[in-house]
Order: sequence, then structure tokens, then C-alpha cells
Amino acid sequence: MKFKQLVAAAALACGALVAAPASAVVVTGFTGALGTTVDDYSGTGLVSFDLGMASARPATKITFAVESGDVGGLLDFNAVIANLFGGGINVFALSLANATFATIGTVNDVFGGSTPSASGNGNFAAIHFGVPNTFEFEIGDPRGYGGTNWAIDIAGLSAGDTFTLSLDVPEPGSLPLMLAGLLGLGAVLRRRAPKA
Repeated sequence: MKFKQLVAAAALACGALVAAPASAVVVTGFTGALGTTVDDYSGTGLVSFDLGMASARPATKITFAVESGDVGGLLDFNAVIANLFGGGINVFALSLANATFATIGTVNDVFGGSTPSASGNGNFAAIHFGVPNTFEFEIGDPRGYGGTNWAIDIAGLSAGDTFTLSLDVPEPGSLPLMLAGLLGLGAVLRRRAPKA
């Protein structure tokens, strides 16, 4: 092959890659405390990121755009949350707008020695730490160590639509209200369940 033909073939291949339609969910923006970082590792069928929390307040909100490859399906969800401010996290709250949690998977307190528990329903989930987390934890299985990813349901969203994930460390005074809300939601959902 002559050099000019090789260059032309390479240019065509690059052009095809650039022109290919996007097919994976992508982060389109986030808000949070000054110094907070979000590194996106999302792909087709997967919402995945590393969050470096510079402060517990305000909540971090990450907006994702749905692309063609993810329309009408469930998305696996995993994340690494780094507690850069060093304060103890007793409860970590997650809420979704325009999507819901289909399943709640595992949570791993990487260095804290605590066995966290996670619960949730609909667009809200909470992670509770027996010993306050002061360094880092994993939601799902971001590093492939054998945990279980969470699942996010984006049914009803089309390519180009967005959903938002809010990540928050609730203030201690708001914890009883949050727990009461979860209990009330559970009671309502149990009443609406079809009887056998």
C-alpha cells in the first residue's frame, strides 16, 4: 500500500469513529462543594464514577444524558466515594430525578472497618454506617472485587433525555425525618401490593 492510500484509509477510519452516534449514558455536568470532583467511567448500560467530596454540604448533583444504546433498559450503577473532608459520615443519601432505583446492591467501607447497610425504594436510597466513614466507600462493584452493582431504571426516557443523581450527607437533625419518610413510604408500598 502506498503512503497516500494508507493516510487516506486512516482518515476515513477516524472520520467513521467521530461520526458514529453516541450510545452510552454520559455525565453532562455536576454541582457541589468547591473542590469536589467527579471522574466519569460510564458506558453503555453502566453509570459509574468516582466522587471526591470536598465537603459534606452542599449535596453533589450529577446530571446524566441518556444515549441511544441505553434507551428502555436498566443501567448498572457503581461508584467510589472519597471522603476528602474527613468528617465522619453516618448516613449517605442518594436520590434520583427522572429515574428510579430498580435494585440496591452492595456497599463496601474500604478502610473504615464498618459493615454498611443500604436500603431504598423508588427514587431514594440511604447507606448507613455502623462506624462513621471517614475515608472511602464503594457503591456496587466498581473495582471488580465481587460486590453487586445497583440498578437504575430509566424506563420512559428517550435518547437526549436527562436524569439527575443527588448525593448528600444529611445533617444530623434531618435524619429522624428521613427515616420516618422511608418507613412511611414502605408502609404505603406494602398496602398497595397486590394480595395473593
